[in-house]
Amino acid sequence: MRIRIPSRKVRERFLLTYELEGCQKAVDCLTRHYRVRRMRIILNGRKVGNGDIAVYFENKAFFTKKGLNKRTVLHELFHHLVYVRGLEVPQRMEEKAANDYARDFLRQHSVSRLRKRVCVMVG
Repeated sequence: MRIRIPSRKVRERFLLTYELEGCQKAVDCLTRHYRVRRMRIILNGRKVGNGDIAVYFENKAFFTKKGLNKRTVLHELFHHLVYVRGLEVPQRMEEKAANDYARDFLRQHSVSRLRKRVCVMVG
């Protein structure tokens, strides 16, 4: 099971949309990129139980106020991609892959920004 990290241009569009227009529009941007149906973002801590900060269930991601951040949104988006594509993955493996996806998505963006800054400083 491999869900690829999108290109730098798509990652930048997601992050810019997240900051300027909100997380729902940013998630819509990524679901269009992956060509899957959209995932609804619902800010409702009562649906999230067991001390979790977010939970995904059938095209909907429920977040607590504390849990609504880029990393968690990307983590739940990964669960959405697995669900929509009908992939059968053990839960522990899916959780690890979702964490890796969110971490790599944000890390690759920060590395490309760092390279850009170094080129500007040197050049």
